[in-house]
Amino acid sequence: MAFGAASVSPRSVGMGALLEEHHPFWVPVYQRAYAWDEQTAAFIDDVKDLLEESNSQRGHFFGGFVCIEHTDHSQSRPHRYQIVDGQQRLTTFVLTLSEISAAAQEISDKARRAGDDRAANSANILCEDMRNRFIYWNHSNVTEGRMEKRPRLSLSTADDKVFQDLLEGRDVVASRESHELLLAAQKALQTNLIKPIVEAADSWKDKVASLDRLRHALTVQSHVIQIVCLDRERAYQLFSVLNDRGRSLEDADLLRSYTLELLEGKPHEQRVAAQTWDEILSTPAAKVSAFLKAYYPSTTGTRAGTPLFQKLCDAYFPKQPPLSPAEVSQQISRFSKEKETYLKIAAGEWPFEDSVVPGFTPEASAWQKDRLGRLVRTLKHELALPLLLAAAQCTTEKKFAELVFMLEIFAFRYKNVCGGHASPAQTIYYAEAKRVREAAARGEEVKWNELRTKLQQLLDKSAPDEHFKVSLDNHLRYDRGSAQKANLREFLTTLEDHRGWLDQGALGRPKPDMMAVFDLQQVTIEHIYPQNPLPGEPQTDMAELLNRLGNLTFFGPRENSDAGNKTFTSKCVQHYAHSKVRMTRDLTELPQWTKTEYDQRLKNLQADACKVFRLLGTNTTTP
Repeated sequence: MAFGAASVSPRSVGMGALLEEHHPFWVPVYQRAYAWDEQTAAFIDDVKDLLEESNSQRGHFFGGFVCIEHTDHSQSRPHRYQIVDGQQRLTTFVLTLSEISAAAQEISDKARRAGDDRAANSANILCEDMRNRFIYWNHSNVTEGRMEKRPRLSLSTADDKVFQDLLEGRDVVASRESHELLLAAQKALQTNLIKPIVEAADSWKDKVASLDRLRHALTVQSHVIQIVCLDRERAYQLFSVLNDRGRSLEDADLLRSYTLELLEGKPHEQRVAAQTWDEILSTPAAKVSAFLKAYYPSTTGTRAGTPLFQKLCDAYFPKQPPLSPAEVSQQISRFSKEKETYLKIAAGEWPFEDSVVPGFTPEASAWQKDRLGRLVRTLKHELALPLLLAAAQCTTEKKFAELVFMLEIFAFRYKNVCGGHASPAQTIYYAEAKRVREAAARGEEVKWNELRTKLQQLLDKSAPDEHFKVSLDNHLRYDRGSAQKANLREFLTTLEDHRGWLDQGALGRPKPDMMAVFDLQQVTIEHIYPQNPLPGEPQTDMAELLNRLGNLTFFGPRENSDAGNKTFTSKCVQHYAHSKVRMTRDLTELPQWTKTEYDQRLKNLQADACKVFRLLGTNTTTP
């Protein structure tokens, strides 16, 4: 890539000279917020390496620094520098110099109280010298007739107030992830760099000398390649090819920069869009990234793939035909709105507002709302998030509840028990998400009939009854870890929810009672044949079946579940007969608990499961 000499001016420069000669620096609104995390520790290690060198003239290269020069001869400093690349590093440098200055001021105060005026004066001079040369500069306000202290570095809108407060030593309350990272960087610099250096020196004089040595390492021995460009195009070409030690840009950061550049020349729209992006990016980066990866298939019907940033640009901000500023702003607003919905769904929280209207039945019951948590948190079926997002945006609460329960039944049988491959289900989900949005845009009512049929066909192919029965017995075991215990609770409570429908012949589509909401965290799995049978009670053949499905039932919350290792007869009389759980209460009808009863109960559970965990009705009415 070639760059004209007239538009690009590279040079190697020390960080001290950079801050003294080329200021003020500012980070535009479309650059990402502060993002250094583990990079701060690497930065501290690099500085420590410089301090350990006996030759204080040895330098260290800290990478490239790209900026655009803006000129306004009406200002006391006619040149201002817009940072394109390197803002993470420069921010950390300035923050470090500020912390050194603060440490010098603290030493000055302590030395003076200790009677060492010479050391106190030296520390005070070091403090003021650093603040005046590297942190602030004096602006000549001729109109007002005064000198104004201004920062040599200003960050983007989202971070600047917090950053300036840190430089001034004021208390800061973090309201977004970048603020927390700034505070973490400040603490790391204090704890891992400055404090050890100060404490290692014995006298006040030596402490000042140690800080001055640290200042020298940062301002004289630390170098960057500074590239000053006179136009934006050249600067961003360089930005795309230079290596940056900072954390790789997230897709959301790149999208923010790209969209705000699209709004150049529209200051109002750009300002509003920047505020919206700041709100979006106040959410932890991993969650924003997960949202974008779900939003893309939710709207396009296809998997995002890589590079995601380019796919997002092509899908939502195409170059041909280009969007109007209003359309760009509207899409950013849609990101913000749907991100909030996505975060609720991904956490298993109901995405519709709770509203109680006297005289009206809610569209979704507490039982139905609980199913979303089961689908997302218990079954961990994140594959359905794009479809759920589309449904939450485009359907009624009642329709959304129907979808959630359908997906719960499907996911348990297809994926959690039978281990079905994700791809076939994903293809169906993504296509349905797009169809839902398109139907809603046309003003049509969204129905799930076709989706239900497609998912049932997939169950018939990949999780047929015999496969499902065998997988239930093989996989749903109490001793297979927390995931299978969660699956057991899901299975047993869901069968219990359908007990009335099963008793009436299991006709038509499965219909749960929706009466009792079982908190799976409070459900106690009960071993019918006890884990530690009383002396004289052990049955060798039952011991081998201890943790398998046929030997398990459950107690609901607030039930006396202390059946423990009692005999089967004692459990029936003292516990099972009083349980509110029908499947547990039914055990009292058995005269004993042996392998014969176990085998029959397992067959009954498997038969009931094949009726309950399906999406279309069956004519099978026999147990």
